[in-house]
Amino acid sequence: MARKFSALQSAAVIVFLSLSLSIRVSQSVSIKLSEFQIKSDLEAVRLKRMSQLVGGPSGVKEADAEIQDILDKTRAGFEDKAGVKFDEFTAISYRSQVVAGTNYFIKVKVGTDKYVHVKVFRSLPHAGATLEVKNIQLNKSLDDDISNF
Repeated sequence: MARKFSALQSAAVIVFLSLSLSIRVSQSVSIKLSEFQIKSDLEAVRLKRMSQLVGGPSGVKEADAEIQDILDKTRAGFEDKAGVKFDEFTAISYRSQVVAGTNYFIKVKVGTDKYVHVKVFRSLPHAGATLEVKNIQLNKSLDDDISNF
């Protein structure tokens, strides 16, 4: 029966083989450095995997042109749900969450010291990559945390 290895196991094997070669060259110094490198490499893989977990929200990020574009495309749906038309509608920051598509939780500036939060869902490409306003929160401040709502 063929055995499948995960990326983490494969990386560990490669590092172990490198360690074996280093031991032959200089046992005392290479062992210490290689052990440190193995721990560092494994920790980097672990952190990368954690940041890509399905369902895990990202940290807060500064809004960029892509987020403003999402906001512009969903503005009418947001204003319909809110029952208000806004003169200003500028993305400030956001979090994203990978689900069966992507949820975007966006902090939006709608006036002087006036903010709202909007949850926008983007479906997967095979489902048309459509955008839909899922939820809104009015009367927010710049300091209010953007969370799952």
